[in-house]
Amino acid sequence: MSSMNQIRASKRLPLRLTLAAAVAATALLTAGSPARAMVGEQYEPGTSPVTTTSYSVMSPEALAAAVKADRDYVTGMRAHHAGALSMSQEYLADANASNPALKELAQAIVHKQQFEIGLLDEVARNLDRPARVVNLGFARFAIQSGATEGLGQRDRFMKYPVPGPLAAVFSGNAPVTECDVQFAKAMTTHHQGALDMARAYQADRNGRNTFLGLLNVDIVTDQTQEIALMRRVIAAYPGNADAVQVPASMVHGMEGMSHAGHGSPATQVSTANAHAGHGAAPAGQAAAAAGHGIAPVPQAQGGHAHHGH
Repeated sequence: MSSMNQIRASKRLPLRLTLAAAVAATALLTAGSPARAMVGEQYEPGTSPVTTTSYSVMSPEALAAAVKADRDYVTGMRAHHAGALSMSQEYLADANASNPALKELAQAIVHKQQFEIGLLDEVARNLDRPARVVNLGFARFAIQSGATEGLGQRDRFMKYPVPGPLAAVFSGNAPVTECDVQFAKAMTTHHQGALDMARAYQADRNGRNTFLGLLNVDIVTDQTQEIALMRRVIAAYPGNADAVQVPASMVHGMEGMSHAGHGSPATQVSTANAHAGHGAAPAGQAAAAAGHGIAPVPQAQGGHAHHGH
């Protein structure tokens, strides 16, 4: 997906200039250009905030499917991010939480994902705006507003630092506790769900929103690194980490993934945790029996797992 699939026009520009830019953009839809990840959206002191609208340009016939793909992604990822916030806040409020690296990670998750929820809400507002269809006679194309850029500068957002690969994950004064292992396991499962959702959107031929594509670059990069940190913390646990049980109720916001075909929350928890290096388990199998240390979601009456909406 090329970043030329979208055009960016200042909100202060007249509509005729926006449409003229869209016409020019259609001639470049197949041309490549360097991708710019969302890390470039951080606050730069001394620079004035300027917000711009990002547009998707496509055939009118492709519009409905593209908007649906974007809406489904925003709905799922927003709920997933909200789950990460509540999981992190619960860990930070737990008196048994001991690990400094995990506490820094939890604070970083709260800080960044609150901002990203704002980005997703702005995408949703853009998708609510009606598309414009331009007819050039020899060609027709639809222009759909897809996102608002420059919010990092406007909101003075800067990433909270996360411990790097060489940072110590425990000390004599703060050994890794069972509470720390539970959080690390639960958040690893949760992060894997975000990776699955991001990659599913990237692979979806209807996923045309370059803004969301670049946001996914950050999600995959950051959360892969954070999973590596959490695995190091788990490995530093002085006891048997595999024996530490994690109730599935600790993993919040997974229901939002159901639109991407990931199945019930029970299956999502089991499958996502399998990706953490424990080996895949059949859907519905007790995670603890497979060595995951995560208990399955209780099934509804009749033996069928409750499905998220």
